[in-house]
Amino acid sequence: MAFEKAERVIYKNNPLIQVICQLRFPRILSINEKAPADFQDSIRKDYPVYAVAVEQEQQLTIEAAKDPAPKVIQGERINNYSFSSADDIWRINLTSTFLSLSTSRYTRWEDFCSHLKKPLDALNAVYSPAFYERIGLRYVDAYCRSALNLDANMPWTELIKPFALGFLSSEIAVEVKGYSSTSDINLGNGAMARVVASMGFVGNAVFQQNPELSFIVDSDFFYDSKKAISELEVSLDNLHNHANNLIRSIITEKLHEAMEPESI
Repeated sequence: MAFEKAERVIYKNNPLIQVICQLRFPRILSINEKAPADFQDSIRKDYPVYAVAVEQEQQLTIEAAKDPAPKVIQGERINNYSFSSADDIWRINLTSTFLSLSTSRYTRWEDFCSHLKKPLDALNAVYSPAFYERIGLRYVDAYCRSALNLDANMPWTELIKPFALGFLSSEIAVEVKGYSSTSDINLGNGAMARVVASMGFVGNAVFQQNPELSFIVDSDFFYDSKKAISELEVSLDNLHNHANNLIRSIITEKLHEAMEPESI
């Protein structure tokens, strides 16, 4: 296991600004050929707002040895159907190759899974994908010091462990005007993670009109290999456990306590 197992808690001061689950499957042509009316009927009570965007699929190819630069070839036009809750906090996206669920107000894993169940049942009932080609779970955490009732000038080394901070953990930290790092991590048993740590501005949860430079951890946990439909629940639970362990390995005890953890 890449990260030490950590006790699962719920944070009263939740740093998550977005959570996304994406399930990719072999292309189903009928999804792209006509509007998914039967799928919508199954979820419309909870996701009444409908929209569709047309995207152009792009493919890279090398046409000749004398010109090694890859050429971009326009491929099939893809319909991306979205279904949102009335408050726009939850959103489903459906294309001919994936189903996703995203939220900007994550509370706990069980609640997220309950929101995923209805679109997933509709996908299986209406389109019956043969298997999943990729199962992904993405978390975006934004640590804003003042939103956590911490001094806005507190050194990041008191909140984030040095291995995740790069030059922000060095003696020249005050001179660092921007920071971003990307790590691809083997989690074992076919699971992977891509973790992007950076500095950026997000809306302060307490003072919406006073954006503050925050430390952002954007982590994508995934299985990038064929999985049977019956393996989905266990696979998602495993990815969720890795996500919990990763965050606890990055943050210090001071930041952990500032977010007011509650045992489950």
